[in-house]
Formats: sequence, C-alpha cells, structure tokens
Amino acid sequence: LDEFNEIVSNLVQEINPNSYVASRVKRSPTIIGKLKRETNTNTQLTTMYDIAGIRAIMKDLNEVEKLRENLKKVAQKHEFKDYNNYITNPKISGYRSVHLIYKYKNTENLKINGLLIEIQIRTELQHSWGTAVETMSTFLGTNLKFGQGQLKWLKYFALTGSAFSFLEGTPQVPGYENLDKKETFRQAIYEFNYNQIEQNLSAFSVAAKAITSRRKQNDFYHLLKLDIKNRVVNVKSFPKEEFEKANKEYTLMERKYSKKEGFEIVLVSTESVKELQSAFPNYFLDTKEFLNNMELIKKEYNKLK
Repeated sequence: LDEFNEIVSNLVQEINPNSYVASRVKRSPTIIGKLKRETNTNTQLTTMYDIAGIRAIMKDLNEVEKLRENLKKVAQKHEFKDYNNYITNPKISGYRSVHLIYKYKNTENLKINGLLIEIQIRTELQHSWGTAVETMSTFLGTNLKFGQGQLKWLKYFALTGSAFSFLEGTPQVPGYENLDKKETFRQAIYEFNYNQIEQNLSAFSVAAKAITSRRKQNDFYHLLKLDIKNRVVNVKSFPKEEFEKANKEYTLMERKYSKKEGFEIVLVSTESVKELQSAFPNYFLDTKEFLNNMELIKKEYNKLK
C-alpha cells in the first residue's frame, strides 16, 4: 500500500499538484460483509482485490484519463490484472469511478508478493457524490452504494448520479437512461427537496463532530437524536460492553419518534465514524461540495425551463 501510494501520488503531482490521494485498508467487518454479499461470485479472501485501496481525486475527466494512461508505467514492474470503468458504465447505484487492479511483485518478500491492490480514480464531482453517499450510509446503518437501504435514498442518489453524468457528458445511470437532461434534473431536484437531503447531511455533519470531539475514551456506541429541521443533535454514549443497553434504548427512542416528522434516531459506533474519517480525511463529512453541485443542477434546470 505504501509503495503504490507513493507511485500514484508522484503521478498525480505531475498532472495537478492540487489533486488529492488517499489510501486505506478495509476493516474486518467490511471484508466479511463483502464475502457474504458476493456468495454467488466465488469471491474468496485470497482473491479479494480491494482489501488495500488507493483513491485519487482529480479535477475533471481529462485529468482522470491522463492519470489512467500514466499508470500504465506501473505495469512494467507490477502485474496489471483488471480494469473497470464505472464512468462509461456507471453502476445502478449512481456510482462512477475508474478502477485499476494490480498484482504486487516483490520476490524478496514472498509474504506480500502477489497480493492485489485496487486504485480508484474519480473526478471531484464524482467524489462529492461518493462523500454524500458514504455520510448517509454511515448514519443510516446501511450501504447505499451496494443497493442496500430504503428505496427513497437509493432512488435519490441514483438519479443524482445520472444528473451529474449530464454535467460531465458521460453515459447515464442504468434505469434512468431514457430520461432526458431536463427530466433527470427535475426528478433529482424533487427527490432532493422531498427527502430533505440538505437538512439530513447538515445534521449528520453536526453529529459526527459531536462524536469525534467527545473525550471519554471508553465511549463506543452513540445514540443520536437528530432534530433535522433545527439541526440540533443530542448524543448519549455507551461503552462497548453496554451494547445491549444501547440497543434497547435505541429501540425505545425509535418507537417514540417514529411518527414525528423531522427526527432521525441513529445508533452509530465510534469505529464507523472513524472509518469514514480515514476514508475521506480531506473531505471528512464536508458535503458542501455536493450541495454546491446540487445548486448547479438547479441553475441548469432553470435554464432548460
């Protein structure tokens, strides 16, 4: 991971010194979750290519393509294994990015020789979508980019991914390719307003800051009551050994607020928030760019009208 991170960082700096590179190793729960999800694809721990991952966020599609071309040089030392272009072939979730998979070559250290690593390249626009999805997923306790969770969230992010593809002139998200630009924008704006996306993202940002600023080292689970409208967050924390107590209070509070509009009740672990922070260190819960891009969609839609 360190060696590839240095390679990618140097290539990115040649193209755009202001672009950003992050690396991460999947945590055990994420790995286990993937193995459970992909039981029909013969995925095994030894063949999982994205346990170690590097992400490069480039300014635009032109820079993405430059980096992809420059990464061909890596194949002179390490074995190139696979290539998936989710920009020209976006996922049904709305996810768009380029993935390159390499096999690490190191004959002096056989323990790590042959391990697989994934490099993701995406634009700033695509990354703003990814940040919003990761933020929502963390606090909703689901994985939206893998098609898990409530239909309203899945529909909104798929529509928005398709709307963003119009801004970059790339193919639309499957399921929405029959909608023209104007109708895609209209539906994305409607779902954005109807689902109170801006208010939710703002409340989640406040919640994350509350969790990460807490000083009790023993706290692990955090029961959050989010007042979406007023952007107020109440946090009650529990140590790891009190999960049952936390879950019980979570259930009681969910029942209490189930019929009250404008409230979200969430039970989240410190670990999951820290994982989000490490995966997006430069953009941690900074969904301003995503909201700015939604404003751009609104402006473009008004022009089309």
